[in-house]
Amino acid sequence: MSIDPTSRSYDMGSLDAVSELPRLQQQAKVALELELAALRERNLASDAVIADVGCGPGFMSCQIAHLVPDGRVIGIDADPDLLAQARNSAAEQGLTHLETLNNWAHEIDLPDDTVDFSYGRFLLQHVPNPLEIVTEMGRITRSGGQIMLLDTDDGALIVHPEPEGLDRLLKASQRSQNAMGGDRHIGRKLRQLCVEAGLVDVELRVVPFTSDMVGMHVFVDIALGYKRQIIDPADMKPEEVQTVIDQLLLQARDPRTFAHTMAYVATAKIPSES
Repeated sequence: MSIDPTSRSYDMGSLDAVSELPRLQQQAKVALELELAALRERNLASDAVIADVGCGPGFMSCQIAHLVPDGRVIGIDADPDLLAQARNSAAEQGLTHLETLNNWAHEIDLPDDTVDFSYGRFLLQHVPNPLEIVTEMGRITRSGGQIMLLDTDDGALIVHPEPEGLDRLLKASQRSQNAMGGDRHIGRKLRQLCVEAGLVDVELRVVPFTSDMVGMHVFVDIALGYKRQIIDPADMKPEEVQTVIDQLLLQARDPRTFAHTMAYVATAKIPSES
């Protein structure tokens, strides 16, 4: 059975925007230093042309634009409402070199070899065709240019002591995301995707994200806030999901409690022309 390439497991229109936008902002804030450090390691020229693929409301697009004041940043997303927010944020910050493109990530309306650097953050976990998207990112990136992918993997999500029902919640969210074309275990596959897309100099590293770093309440919001919204009520009742969340927050008072997950950062290059 073929999967519609325009399907995705992340659709703001189907989520509670009142809670989801703040969660995205919190996620971007927490990951900001990690991402900026990884981006600076790429030694991007001040006049580089950069594609932020699956940019959403443009939080990181704006940060990237500050890194390349003489360049050009193209925020690409399939959701026109999120792109409007990205443009508003850019205008508020005076980032006139940030533009947006309303495209699906597997079919970007840019010529070959347009950009110097392509970035996809928390994108591939939501799509049924990750290899097609990494290949498309490679197509729009010039010879010798770079690609960076940032995502996560539920295999690294651990809470100790583990509250009753957490494993069931995670598995229910994984089933729901899989049914929508997503993959909650994409992090471990980033190297494979880069290699199969024909990229070279591939490196995959993991960076910890823990409850000690941000506090248990913030950890739960970022790590489980999206999951709880997509679970099929027929698989796990909302009140059962809430009971698990409440137990996690209650455990925040227990000094023995610890939680962690991982961010997976893959970097690679487009083969140079001989």
